[in-house]
Amino acid sequence: MELKRFNQKDIIFALDIGTRSIIGTVGVIKDKKFQVVCEKYIEHEERAMIDGQIHDITLVASVVQKVKNHLEEELQIQLSEVSIAAAGRFLRTIDVKADIELNEDEEVNKEIVRSLELSAVKKAEDEISATTEGKLYCVGYSVKNYYLNGFLISNLIGHKGENIGAEVIATFLPRSVIDSLYAVMNRVNLKVVNLTLEPIAAMEAAIPKNLRLLNIALVDIGAGTSDIAISSKESISAYGMVPMAGDEITETIVQEYLVDFNTAENIKRSIVEEKEVTYIDVLGMENTLLSENVFKLINSIVTKTAEEISKKILELNGGKAPSAVFLVGGGAHTPGILEAISEKLNLPPQRIAIKDRQAVIECISDNKLGSAGVTVLGIALSALRSLGNDFIDVILNNDPISLFNSHKHTIMDVLLQAGINPSLLISKNGKSIRFNYNGCKRIVFGEYGTNAKITINGEEATLETEVKANDNIVLEYAQNGKDAAPKLSEHIRNIYSISIYLNEEIKNIEPIIIVNEKIESLNYKISNGDEVNVFLPSKISDFKKYVLEEDVDLYMNNSILEDNYKLSEGDRIIKKVGSTESIKVSKDITEEKDYLNDIYQTNNDQNMVAINVEEPENFEENKQNEVAIAKEYVNSITVNINENNILLKGKSEYIIVDIFDYIDFDLTVPKGIINLILNGEKAAYTAKINDGDIIKIFWSDN
Repeated sequence: MELKRFNQKDIIFALDIGTRSIIGTVGVIKDKKFQVVCEKYIEHEERAMIDGQIHDITLVASVVQKVKNHLEEELQIQLSEVSIAAAGRFLRTIDVKADIELNEDEEVNKEIVRSLELSAVKKAEDEISATTEGKLYCVGYSVKNYYLNGFLISNLIGHKGENIGAEVIATFLPRSVIDSLYAVMNRVNLKVVNLTLEPIAAMEAAIPKNLRLLNIALVDIGAGTSDIAISSKESISAYGMVPMAGDEITETIVQEYLVDFNTAENIKRSIVEEKEVTYIDVLGMENTLLSENVFKLINSIVTKTAEEISKKILELNGGKAPSAVFLVGGGAHTPGILEAISEKLNLPPQRIAIKDRQAVIECISDNKLGSAGVTVLGIALSALRSLGNDFIDVILNNDPISLFNSHKHTIMDVLLQAGINPSLLISKNGKSIRFNYNGCKRIVFGEYGTNAKITINGEEATLETEVKANDNIVLEYAQNGKDAAPKLSEHIRNIYSISIYLNEEIKNIEPIIIVNEKIESLNYKISNGDEVNVFLPSKISDFKKYVLEEDVDLYMNNSILEDNYKLSEGDRIIKKVGSTESIKVSKDITEEKDYLNDIYQTNNDQNMVAINVEEPENFEENKQNEVAIAKEYVNSITVNINENNILLKGKSEYIIVDIFDYIDFDLTVPKGIINLILNGEKAAYTAKINDGDIIKIFWSDN
């Protein structure tokens, strides 16, 4: 076909750079299909690549140059742009589990599930980054299991719980791999217009979109690696790689028959079609082998390779076998590999098929390269669909983000690539406070949080919204609600103060607040688990403890009040201080000695007990007792009560109610109205009395 009349942009040049060979394919679009115009297949003369990895850039570039030169000569055009694929050898796959906490009574929705998955993928990236240098691109992930409160569950949406979890398999591609491929292309003056992954390319070619509804595993068995892709629900859900393929079989033949690598490759290919194979070993001797003997030799390594491939398929597919397995690549024809995979996956052999170019319905080509030529067609098809871009750029909060153009991307992919912490997407309600109020359970809820808001080009979007090149994404992070911070004053209800008369003075009784057995004020901030008791100390026992803060006798209507008596508004009560009230002395030693001397001089003529004011050896120990005794006498007074002289002592001043500690007058049994006469006049219980006063006390009928 004459290509000179075609626009250069309409010509697709695809390169499949493999471990053993390089395939170059040039084609154009015809009748909505990719038509191959010219191809060139060249094997590496030396092992410039091992397990799909470029070890010698110069050697690989020289083979690429040969392929390019041949195609240019055949087509009489200049090739300047190329589409390539990175080998699955470089994919990093990891299995991780992540959990997030839920707000109480919140139903799980799609956004929460996507944020959970994003958390798991971010965790996977962190773990991979710890062992891999350079930037990573997430090329896909699949969810193995969901968890609700630690238990397996098939679908989280609509459920409520304390926490949810997800176990995912995530696959990453190091940027350094791309750099080595670009280095080769630069050596041969080719501009990369599209970059994909080999397993994606193989899937693109071998499994049409209408078949991707099925759970199918595609295995590209090359020379150095076996690349795996899993399709499910119209998309490629997982990728993987096994570092075992055709080279392991070739190396076994090398060791057994003492031949070089290329001769061993020829032996491996010949045994499929010939009963006997003739070869020359490294000693220069000609040998003849029965093909069946070679089959027996390689059987163990074929079985091992099939076992590793099957194990990886099960891992990527959530522990279960797929509906079918398609094999492509040169190694797909390895004797016994199909049967071994069938056995390991417990699938019928008819569910495993080798796909060659005839299965690629979107391409027009011959089948000379067979299954080995499938991947290069997939690279060309990927180039057509991606419109010449190996990366797409979007804007996230004014920052450019580059995404590897391996599949359709969503906002979730953008956030992952930008390294956004998933916890910033889901709000948390403020913490609630639970406490007990007078024996009743109460709860004060924290404020509701506000979830993240995402817009794309000014329109509201979700984590699942698809993004395109140059999209402008704005992310407003979630805002957590404030924790509850209740004050006591906000929760006290129906408790009022009362007023009473204490010794003829008005006394207000206010509510008492006890929190965790400690008195607090109305401004106290309640904490989780607090035991709050609010009450009016109207009972006599509470009144003494919390209001008077002393244990005294209280009287009303000449009767002593019991501890369980409850005070009411306007009650008149009398406080009587106990006779054993202690007197505190705060003078220093010198002042106390002078004070005692004064006492001695003043009372020397009153036949008082003599007090030794000389400082004894143990003066420091006895001074408090001596001062107390002296004060007792200094503050004593003598009054006449019902014509009897009574000495009152132990207090600094006295009122009438104090005399009841010194006389035999029963107040507990009322006998009428009590009369108090002080120096000939009626007096109250609280009337002050002095030395020499005359007091009369008696009952009367009126």
